[in-house]
Amino acid sequence: MIDLHMLDGLSPLHGEERIAFLEKLTNINVAAVDGSDLATIIVAAVLYVLTFMFMCYVWYNHDYQPIRAKTVKLCTIMYVAGLMWMVGDFQMNGLVELTGAWKSCRVWVVWVRILSSYIYSGMLMIRFYALERIFNQSKPYKGRAMYIPAICLVVVLLAYCLSCQFVEGKYITEYFDYAQICIVDDRFRYASIGLMWVPWTVVLVLAVRLRNIQSTFNERYESLVICILAYTILIKTTVIHATHPFYIFEKSYRQSETLIDAVCSCMIILLMLGYPTYQCMFRRDEYEKEWVQKLRKDGVVKKYSGNLQVGSASGYSQMDGSTFNSPPKTNYFEKDPIDTIHMSVNTHMSANFITQPTVAHRRPAVEFSALHMDSVISLDGSADTNPGYPWQII
Repeated sequence: MIDLHMLDGLSPLHGEERIAFLEKLTNINVAAVDGSDLATIIVAAVLYVLTFMFMCYVWYNHDYQPIRAKTVKLCTIMYVAGLMWMVGDFQMNGLVELTGAWKSCRVWVVWVRILSSYIYSGMLMIRFYALERIFNQSKPYKGRAMYIPAICLVVVLLAYCLSCQFVEGKYITEYFDYAQICIVDDRFRYASIGLMWVPWTVVLVLAVRLRNIQSTFNERYESLVICILAYTILIKTTVIHATHPFYIFEKSYRQSETLIDAVCSCMIILLMLGYPTYQCMFRRDEYEKEWVQKLRKDGVVKKYSGNLQVGSASGYSQMDGSTFNSPPKTNYFEKDPIDTIHMSVNTHMSANFITQPTVAHRRPAVEFSALHMDSVISLDGSADTNPGYPWQII
C-alpha cells in the first residue's frame, strides 16, 4: 500500500483523478458518493425522527403505570447515543464527502461513532444487570449496586477514548488531504470491534439467565429479540470490517452498514417501550387494570424491596437511587363509602400496630411493604384495585 504521508503537501485530487487514485490504492472498484448515499442518510434520519416522536409520546404519558414501569430514562440515553451513532456512521462509513468539519477523523470515529455505540450497548447491559439483580438475586437495585456499574462503565469508556486521543494518529485514524480520505489503522479497528463484543456478550449471558422472568413485563421475549437485533449489528460489523476493510468505497456495503445500524438500534428502543405505549394509545384504562391484575397473579412484587401503593395515581417508588426510599410503609383502607376513614397501619418485622385514625381522601387505597406481602392478605375487599406499581429501574 502507498505511504500517503509521502504525498503530504501536494494539491488534493478531485473527480475522476481521485477515483482512479483510490482504485489503485485499494485494488477495488471505487463508487463515488452520490444521490443514493444521500437517500440512505434521509431514510436513517427519518427513522430517528419517528423514534423521537415516539419518545416524546412516551414522556408525555410517563405517569401511565405500565410505561413508567419500563426504563424510560435509560431508553432516552440509548436514543441519544443511537442518534450520535447514526451521525458517526455517516462519516465513518463514507456517505459524505470529507470536507469542512467532516475532516476531523479522530473526533467522528472515536468520540462520536465508537463511543456512542459503546454507550448504547453499555446502557442495555446495565438494564439487564438491574433485572438480573432484582429477579434472580432478589436484591434491590439502588445505592452502590446502581452507581458502581455505571461509574465503571464511564471510567472504562473514557480511558479507552482518551488513550485513543493521545496516541499518534497513524495508530488510530488520520485524514489525508491528497486523497480526501480517513485511514483507520487495522489494530485500532480490531481492538474496537473486540471491545464491542464485551457488553453484547454480557447482555446475552444475562438474557439467558433472565429467561424465566414472569410474563408481566414481557422481558423474556423482549430479551430474545433484543439479542437477535444486537448480534445482527455485531456480526455484520465484524464480518464487513474483517473481509472488506475498504467497504466505505463500495456503495452496497457502506449503505447497508448504515441502514442496519439505524434500523436495529431504533427497533431495540421501540421494542422495550412499544407494547405498553400501544396499549396506552388504544386501551389505556382497560390495559392498566389487566396489567395490575397480572402483576399480582405473577407475584413479581415479592422481588422488590420498595413499596406497592394501591390506589395512588402518582405515588411511585422509583429505583433510581434518589426516590427509592419512599414515605413510611402504611396501610390505608375505606370502611364506609360515605364516611371515609383513613387508618394508618405500620407494619414492622417485629410487631404490627395501628395508629390513630385520620380523615382521608375519598379514594380508597392500600399500601404495604413488599417485605411483608405474605402477612398482608386483604384489608377490604371493596378497596380500589388499581395500584401505582413501583417498578422503574432508571
